[in-house]
Amino acid sequence: MISDKLSHKEWRWDKSIFSDMKMEKLRQQYRRYINKETREAQKIWLNEMKDYIDDFQGFVVDIATGLGGLFETLLKSKANFYPIATDVDPNVLIWTKRKMEEKYSREFLAVAFDAKHLPFKDDVLNYATSLAGFNNIPVTGLVLEEVYRTLKHGGRLVAMHSFVEENSNSAKLAKQHGFERVWIEKYLINDLTKAGFRKVKTHIVTSAIWAENPMDVLPVAEDTQYFAIIEAEK
Repeated sequence: MISDKLSHKEWRWDKSIFSDMKMEKLRQQYRRYINKETREAQKIWLNEMKDYIDDFQGFVVDIATGLGGLFETLLKSKANFYPIATDVDPNVLIWTKRKMEEKYSREFLAVAFDAKHLPFKDDVLNYATSLAGFNNIPVTGLVLEEVYRTLKHGGRLVAMHSFVEENSNSAKLAKQHGFERVWIEKYLINDLTKAGFRKVKTHIVTSAIWAENPMDVLPVAEDTQYFAIIEAEK
């Protein structure tokens, strides 16, 4: 499912970190860079998302699962749906799959692939979701087209997403890296509509000033990050 030609710009995890001790050290290091304001905002953001998850049903794909920040919430939900974990890097997906299986008995699927080329037939998924996964995928328009293709008629995209202000330093840096359309609200709305989605909505849940964090390229320190939930229907 992964092509070096198609996916060479995607994030790849260092294989050497996948041990309990090293991973916990990495998590602690990352948490130290997140200021209190952002931690509180992220908590509010996730709690808001839980209300949407309670309405999920059928097949639900989590785009860019990573370490499972949102996927664990899916597994905890009592709603009747079948969750699918995904990531472009099979190493992190194997890690997350193992950790989730150790904690939860709920059945789920894990598939490694480039989100710009979803390995699903047309019209098979009921929901697509993500925890800021779209913020980290180059050429996001292709991803949105693929999500649209694989959703059933009436299927929905409901995802946690981050925005920055259009004239911010973060927006300028995002443009340099080819991510500006996904970090600016009006551009993402335009790309969702262009992909074919209807009833496109963005709900800004909360916001926070981002602190200096060498482990993340974006946002830029001192810029406001807006934590949103995006909704769109096929």
